[in-house]
Amino acid sequence: MDNRVREELIPEGIIEEVRLRTEIVEVISEYVSLQRKGKNFLGLCPFHTEKTPSFTVTPEKQMFYCFGCNTGGNVFSFLMKKENWTFIECVQRLAQRCGVVLPEKEMSPREREETRLRRRFEEINEWAANYYHNILLKSPEGEPGRRYFEKRGIDSETMNRFRLGYAPDRWDGLLDYLQTRGVQPQEVAEVGLALERGKSDKDKRQFYDRFRNRVLFSILDRRNQPIAFGGRVLDDSVPKYLNSPETAYFNKGHHLYGIHRAHQGIREEGYALLVEGYMDVIALQNAGYPNAVASLGTALTRDQANLIRRYTQRVVLLYDSDDAGIHAALRGGEILRDAGIQVEVLTLLGAKDPDEFLKNHGREQFHNLLQQAATFIEFKYRTLTHQQPPRSILEKAELVHKLAPDIIKVASPVEREGYERFLSLELGLTLEAVQREITSLGQKRHQKERFEEYSPQNPISSVKNRDNITNTIICKDVPAPPQPAVELGVYRAECTLLRLLVEDISLLNRIKETLGTSFWRDSAHQQIFDYLDQEGSVPTDSNEMIQSRLASLILEELDKSQTERLFADCTKNILAAQAEENVGDLQARMVALEKSGDMAGAMALLKEIGERLKRGK
Repeated sequence: MDNRVREELIPEGIIEEVRLRTEIVEVISEYVSLQRKGKNFLGLCPFHTEKTPSFTVTPEKQMFYCFGCNTGGNVFSFLMKKENWTFIECVQRLAQRCGVVLPEKEMSPREREETRLRRRFEEINEWAANYYHNILLKSPEGEPGRRYFEKRGIDSETMNRFRLGYAPDRWDGLLDYLQTRGVQPQEVAEVGLALERGKSDKDKRQFYDRFRNRVLFSILDRRNQPIAFGGRVLDDSVPKYLNSPETAYFNKGHHLYGIHRAHQGIREEGYALLVEGYMDVIALQNAGYPNAVASLGTALTRDQANLIRRYTQRVVLLYDSDDAGIHAALRGGEILRDAGIQVEVLTLLGAKDPDEFLKNHGREQFHNLLQQAATFIEFKYRTLTHQQPPRSILEKAELVHKLAPDIIKVASPVEREGYERFLSLELGLTLEAVQREITSLGQKRHQKERFEEYSPQNPISSVKNRDNITNTIICKDVPAPPQPAVELGVYRAECTLLRLLVEDISLLNRIKETLGTSFWRDSAHQQIFDYLDQEGSVPTDSNEMIQSRLASLILEELDKSQTERLFADCTKNILAAQAEENVGDLQARMVALEKSGDMAGAMALLKEIGERLKRGK
């Protein structure tokens, strides 16, 4: 019987074991390019667009924190925010990764069927990949495929590395092979590897192989598992390329060809080479560019851009030099730009694609050209002016209008001015005129967006993207719920006191004896303290605010030799603030706590007000 984790029965101790046995740097490195800086690792934050790294991972504390957007936490909260998983899903996946056995519960019938179908999909694709691969390497039927790949300069080692294959010129080769393994023709069709012949009610259902007389490229995921196939004919038949159809378990817009090897290469090289064809990926990876990937026979999608952004924030587009390739580069560049990725474009002259260029000119010349890749805005300008250079004032103004949206989205003031100077020099206009025009267009665009956001057709809403980041539009006449004010000195004292407590839990009783348990003015500090008081360890739960505050505390430098002095100074400051606070101040703070939803804090203050009034009598 299939089982899965029983959410309500995961003991806190097991969750903590999963956290401690998971290397946070290793996990986050799959999404962010990290560089060691002393004891910590730095990178560009995956949760907001930035040019200077402010995202810090501390292996010693197993925490991350971004000093730019104040997002932080442990490995669970990182995956929750990045993958939009629940807390339990994070625990499950990391437990499987690090070998921790979790409590189980019986699946529902629907869950059992879903799991069975997914496993069957993976199993059938694995068998199919082995079948096609063995035909290519070992069978006389695979001779046409071997000749094709040898002609393209592909050796047997590369065939193995990319699990290349060949579908023989038979109608039922794969069907017969899979039937010996207990796979019914209907199942093969559901996976997308077979088609059903036209039939009437009286006819018996008949199926035939989807791929015939084609070399095959296995589409492998990060786990090196086949999830689909791309086939190419060896003659002039049509269609020239044939790909696996989309199914419940495969969406071509969510994957990239070559990612099974490139996910490591992209992190190591610091950028991705994005090309169009399967053979381009193979040729580039064989030439020493392990960071090459390709979209799957379609225009680049936003999901593919987000997949790339897990590993890098720089992409060099390397599409074919024909009109279709140029159009694809323009569209792909916009999608990557909107995903917060720095885009460059390399145009290869004298060859239709990277595979042909490497064969004709070699790796060294390719490397030299790669160093000269143009920024996306420069490429777009050259493309727009290639066939019809602007001559009149109106044509020049129109060109500025076309490039303004791209320049407006540049975050760096220095980089933006560089593009403005580029346009002024190319068009023979003053820098001031170009800047005024772009600024004016940006303001008009912003006003238009605000009008659309606040119009009756677009009511105020809170929208979550795939990274689980909330972007809320708030009108000025609809104030946010008031937050209780905390004096800066008291706030800093509370932060330092909590930092000391996290470092040394034995201080808990001293704090309670000196200050009690409900003195915290910051609600997040109160929640962290309550958890430490009850559990004796830092919280590992899914509360994003708590995890971010905890991460910011833990990443603060602490001179352990000054613990006693720091403890005395913090308690003294907090007690002094309490003594100066009159009943009116307490009542105002209590009202603020009630409006912010912190009823526990409000009740604690109400109790304090009662005690003071009694003492006053």
